Formats: sequence, C-alpha cells, structure tokens
Amino acid sequence: MTPLRSADELTPGMSFDLGGFVLPRAEVLEFAGRYDPQPFHLDEEAARHSVFGRLVASGLHTYSASLGHLIRSGLLSEINLAGGGAQLTWPAPLEPDEPVTMKLVVEEIRTSRSKPEMAVAKLRYLVAIARDGTVVLDAVGTHFLKR
Repeated sequence: MTPLRSADELTPGMSFDLGGFVLPRAEVLEFAGRYDPQPFHLDEEAARHSVFGRLVASGLHTYSASLGHLIRSGLLSEINLAGGGAQLTWPAPLEPDEPVTMKLVVEEIRTSRSKPEMAVAKLRYLVAIARDGTVVLDAVGTHFLKR
C-alpha cells in the first residue's frame, strides 16, 4: 500500500481496504493464556457451555491484531506518531482460523491545537468475517499523525 505523506491527505469519510488476516488457533490459545485467560478462549469443552457455544478469540487479541495489520499495511508508516486510545466494540465473536477483512475509515481529522504540525485523527477499524461480512470488531482509535 502506498504510504500517506501527510495527515492533510485525509478527509472524513475516506476509507481504505487493508486486506485480511487470520488468527490461527494456536495463537488464539497463546494470547488467551497470557492476557485473557477466560475459559471460552482457552478450552473447547468449557467454551461449548459458554454464551458463545464454541471457542472464540479474545476481543483484545482481535484489536491487537488489527492494529498490527494496520501498521504492517504501510498506510501510516511515514506519518504515524502515536496512539491516544480507542473505543472498542465486538458485535460478534471471532472463531480461530476464520479469515477476516479489514477496512479503515476516517471518522474525524483535525489539526492539534497545541502542536499544529500534528493532526489528531479518529480512525474506525472495521473487521469482518470474510465469508459473510459479519463485523467482529468496530473500533475507533485516536491517532496522532504528522502533517
């Protein structure tokens, strides 16, 4: 993907198709074991008796993978300075080994009041199951970007 050279290239409503990724079962289990050790992320049998009825990836893992996917895409490689938080929702669970697609949408972009050489962007991460479009992550992240 061609990197942006300035946050000034962004306008609200712009969207970028970032392709897709997969969270392999072994990685789902490893992440859950280290950072989100709930039974429905770790154990098939326990997961069958959970609200999900099956093993599912941690939402935090899905978000972390999405952020990594965005950075690896190269889109922001020349302008990303830092993050400033995120609002996260997981409208549906994500099963291990399920291919997903990711779209990035510019929700808001403004010049920083204290540092005019920097922009503050609200970027929506939409991650959906590739086969049917079911959204598994809807997150709005704040990014500080070079102008």
